Amino acid sequence: MEKQLRILKYYVVVCTTLLGIVSLVAFKRSGERLNVDEITAKRISLLDSAGHERITIEGSLPGRRSALSGLLFHHSNGTEAGGLVYRGDKTNGEVSAGASLTMDQYDDDQVVSLQYNQQGATRSQGLSFIDRPDSLGPVVLGYYRILDKMSAGPVRDSVLQEMRAKAPPGQLAVRRLFVGRDTSKAAILNLSDRNGTPRLRLMVDSSGNAAIVFLDRAGKAVRTITP
Repeated sequence: MEKQLRILKYYVVVCTTLLGIVSLVAFKRSGERLNVDEITAKRISLLDSAGHERITIEGSLPGRRSALSGLLFHHSNGTEAGGLVYRGDKTNGEVSAGASLTMDQYDDDQVVSLQYNQQGATRSQGLSFIDRPDSLGPVVLGYYRILDKMSAGPVRDSVLQEMRAKAPPGQLAVRRLFVGRDTSKAAILNLSDRNGTPRLRLMVDSSGNAAIVFLDRAGKAVRTITP
């Protein structure tokens, strides 16, 4: 019995020692660079030195953006700062795809956007600059709280239309500049006023015809200059 107890004590001592060595090695390796050939994950978070989540890599974004995959950037307070995302699918031979690189106004939505969108044979791509108010009023904030919880679809679209109809013009985001290729296959540069209405357009249409177009406050062409 005493011999067995001595063996058991030796066994405990050896196991404890080995466990300590393994723990020290693991602790040491936690601060080292990890080199691997492949990582499989649904979500990866990158933190700053203070432990704040600053970049997330997701195979499927949460909520109404579940069709999108990519990178999201965050401010130190946790709010979204922009992202690089994409989607793509082909159903019954029809392509539905898109990709965007966006930069958000602090604690708000995108103000710079490089986008590609395609639905079937209809396609557009370009760079947009967007104006947003310095601070949001109660009407828009109220709608945003509702919209953030809604999935994409006709119901959400109708709430968006209602917000645009009720919100003061200065509270709405408007696209001030677009340069790219539109759905009519024209290469185009649109400059818009503070209400988002295009006022000056430089374009080369799908047939190769060039023009400079001046538009009034309603967006109606009032003068066109051609070669």
